[in-house]
Amino acid sequence: MNKMVEQKMSEMTEVFNSLPNCRVETDEAGRILIVSDNPVPWSETLEKKDAHSAYKIGSITPHKAALGLYIDFPHNYIEIDRMDDIIDPEFTLTYYEPSTKASTVKSWWRFRSDEKFDSLHMVLRKTELELYDFKREEWVGLMEEITRVHK
Repeated sequence: MNKMVEQKMSEMTEVFNSLPNCRVETDEAGRILIVSDNPVPWSETLEKKDAHSAYKIGSITPHKAALGLYIDFPHNYIEIDRMDDIIDPEFTLTYYEPSTKASTVKSWWRFRSDEKFDSLHMVLRKTELELYDFKREEWVGLMEEITRVHK
């Protein structure tokens, strides 16, 4: 993992740790999880793979030269159009439909929806990662809204 990925992961972690309804933890396997104090609203439908599954809101995944975010929220809680303006305000990320294979070289995001819960997945690489502002008011507000449902 390079210095920029470490710096941006620190920024993202700081944002989630500053929100009232979640915290960032590293599990036994080294995965960086965004967890709630309370079980997620759809926890009854989850397979209990590990101790964190009922409390896991999402995860932060650092790569050698990229940073990924995967976060879940209740079905129909946030409209994709509203999310698009906040996630990709500069129109620099490629959008991939849930059933398509995402790029391994471009920055991208996707919105997945099913009857249990919806998810945002984004991977930022190189220039997009360097320029992305995780402390931007709209982005922090969206993450706060997503994590608020877990109180």
